[in-house]
Formats: sequence, structure tokens, C-alpha cells
Amino acid sequence: MNLKHASYIMAILEAGSITAAAKKLLISQPSLSQTVKAVEDELGLLIFDRHAKRLTLTYAGQRYVESMREIMTAERNLLSEIAEMKNDHRATLRIGISAQRSISLLPQILPAFLARYPLVTVELKELPSVRLEELLSKGGCDVAFITTASKQNDLEYRLLENEQIVLMASKQTAISRRIGQGTEIELSEAREENFVNLTSGHSVRTIQNHLAQLCQFEPRVLLELFNMEAAKLVTAQLNAVMVCPYGYIQGDTRVETLTKCYPLRCHGFERHFYFCYRKKLRLSSYMRDLFDIARSKCQYHTM
Repeated sequence: MNLKHASYIMAILEAGSITAAAKKLLISQPSLSQTVKAVEDELGLLIFDRHAKRLTLTYAGQRYVESMREIMTAERNLLSEIAEMKNDHRATLRIGISAQRSISLLPQILPAFLARYPLVTVELKELPSVRLEELLSKGGCDVAFITTASKQNDLEYRLLENEQIVLMASKQTAISRRIGQGTEIELSEAREENFVNLTSGHSVRTIQNHLAQLCQFEPRVLLELFNMEAAKLVTAQLNAVMVCPYGYIQGDTRVETLTKCYPLRCHGFERHFYFCYRKKLRLSSYMRDLFDIARSKCQYHTM
């Protein structure tokens, strides 16, 4: 089995077509098509279903990709162990992180990490946490900083930071005039307010949906935004409320002076911040140190 061929097959799967993958890999489309044919000839079976609009794997293709990911992980583990034996830390570390977290965390951890490991090349992949979990599972990055409420069985989650979920309410709202700052509440206390929502798929939105269902009401949505930073700034200026981790509010004078915050009774629906990697990945010394540096910079944000 050819590992380079396997990496090309995975690139096609991620891109959705041979043409798109060829552009990303900077090779010709006919050359990439020949690679697919070579793999299929070796297996004696088709690996892609070419009848769908977007290329999908056949059962044989799924087994091939699963097996090759295991082989590639084993190879990476071996090379990492050999490099440590030689005390040689020349490597490329692919780190996944959300755009929101990268703003606050990367300036705190990368200078210390790169000073300790100047021969490690860092490649950043900025994606929403749910996409990062998928990318990790597929071997698209080595480690990731993920904020999530759920966990995948094939990934390891090492806790960096607990999060407290709050309702942030503009001082223009009725709830802010009715209830004192810092009071723990049920989400139903805001049933008459306008909500600024994060888009579906965001873990905070998932928690909000669970709590609203538990409290048996449908939030009245004023706006829906993808970016949490934009959502909190808009909420502070409007007659509106927003479900948000307290850590994203604490110390931000742009919103603290215009809002009140109320810890939410989450009834087990929580999310936390983790350092994640595939369970079968051997953590190198520089990966372990990255975790230690990040953990030293994280803290529990609570009211």
C-alpha cells in the first residue's frame, strides 16, 4: 500500500471531486485520476461511487481509508518516537482551533512553544469546533483545541478549561430591570425577550436549544450570527439577550458596561474546552508540552 496514494485519496474525499483536489494538491487532474485507478486496480474494487453529485466512498473505499488512516497514524507515531530518541524535534505540527479561541489563546501559547521548539513548523487550521472534531477523526490535523458539549469515541479529550454558560442581557431589556446581576436563573426567565442566536451547529446554540425545550418555550429570534464576538457586541447594543460562555464576556468593557449576566441552570447540558487528538496517536514531547503550556494559560471563568 502506497501512503502517498492514500493521502491523495483522502484529499479527494475532503475536496469532494478529483478536479478540486487536484487544484489543492497542485497536480494535474489526469495524474490524480491515474492515482485513483492505480489504487482501484491494486484492490480489484472501486473505491469511489461516481454516480453521486459529490464523490462518496464505496464500502471497499471506506475500509481502505479507515485502514490507511491507521497505518499513517502508526507511521507518524514511529517517526515521532525515533525523533525523540535522536533528540531531533524537526516536525510539522498541524493544530486545529476555532477562530474565536485563536484570538485569545494563540498569542499566549505560541511564543512560549516556538521558543522551546524552534524546529517545529506549526500549521494552523481555523474551523468551528464541530468541524475540527471531524478533521481530527479523518487525520486532517494532529491536535486541536476544541470547545464542545459532546464527545466522539475515537478522540481523546483532555480538559483545559471548564465553562460557565450565562444569559447576557442588554440593560435595555425587561429582565435586566427585574433581576439582579449574577442571579442564577432558568432560561425561561427570558421567554419574553428578543434573542440573538448563534447559528445552528454551534455548541452554545445546541445547549440553548436543549434548555429552551426543557423550559417548553421557543425563543423569539431577533438575529442569528455565526461569529460569537459579533453576536455579543450586537446584543449589548440592542434590546436583546444572548446565551454565551462567561469567559467571552469577562473583562470586555465594551459589553460589561452595557449588559447584565445571569448564570444559567444548565441541567447537565454543558460544554468545556479541551485539548484533543486521536486515541491511537502517540503524543510527542512537543505535543505534551503544548498541552501543558495551554493548560497553564487557561482558567475557569465564573461569576
